[in-house]
Amino acid sequence: MIYVRAGIDIGGTKIRIGLVDDSGNLVELADKIAMSQFSHGDDIMAAIADKIKAMVNESGGFELRGVGVGAPGPLNDTHDAVMETPNTPAIQNYPLVARLQTHFEVPVKMNNDANVFVLGEAVSGAGKGESLVYGITLGTGYGHGFVWDGRILSGAHGTATEYGLAPYNDGTFEDYASGPALERNYKSISGVDKSGLQIYELAQADDPDALAAWSLLGRSVGHSLVYVNHLLDPGIIVIGGSLAAGFDFFIDSLREVVDAHLFSNQKGRLRIEPAALGDAAPVIGSALLIQ
Repeated sequence: MIYVRAGIDIGGTKIRIGLVDDSGNLVELADKIAMSQFSHGDDIMAAIADKIKAMVNESGGFELRGVGVGAPGPLNDTHDAVMETPNTPAIQNYPLVARLQTHFEVPVKMNNDANVFVLGEAVSGAGKGESLVYGITLGTGYGHGFVWDGRILSGAHGTATEYGLAPYNDGTFEDYASGPALERNYKSISGVDKSGLQIYELAQADDPDALAAWSLLGRSVGHSLVYVNHLLDPGIIVIGGSLAAGFDFFIDSLREVVDAHLFSNQKGRLRIEPAALGDAAPVIGSALLIQ
């Protein structure tokens, strides 16, 4: 008998479900489930429960310890309900844990999607071996999380590291460090509208405007991480999300900003690395909410 935990990563467009063993290893990852087919949270919970039960039953040798969920935040204080999530309206202001718990006799727990991404990378990915792991997700939004000795820092009200919405320039850090920001950067430089994928492909072909757009993104991310580094002094900062594919295009400008503000005993010691686990990180991190 192999004891497993189910991990669920709920995103704006898809749901990923996996089974994770006691050592934090992913033993099975299901195909993506499209969010577009659901209009109500209860239907999502039923589909998730059906998939998990099928995965466990078909294995013939797994026993389920519990179910962990990574969901878009912010969440409520007790991390059992989702609050404002405009990108996932089907679960906005939704008592997710209680509704999913009706399908299981084992414990169900939830945390912010960025937090579980960092937990997965801290335990099994790029941050393995580090006691203080900070992580960011660069995509449609700008997510942050901090894991200290294998535990997520949630804060007094459950909203610690909801830092993407902190003020920066004439908006927030998320306005300057995200996929839409990259697209705005490119348009301001070239005068042409391009998607994030197109800007990535142009950068691969050494297009100077695309490379400049990525570099500007890196500088904005770097400015946000200066404050993170001064406040928390992590051993590593892990970068994930869809824009992490362009890591090589923005890391130099990001490091230039961060390194300029390091203390002498931090220089040459702060690691900034791309995520190692890809889509599996938040699945593994969600499963590890179950102790």
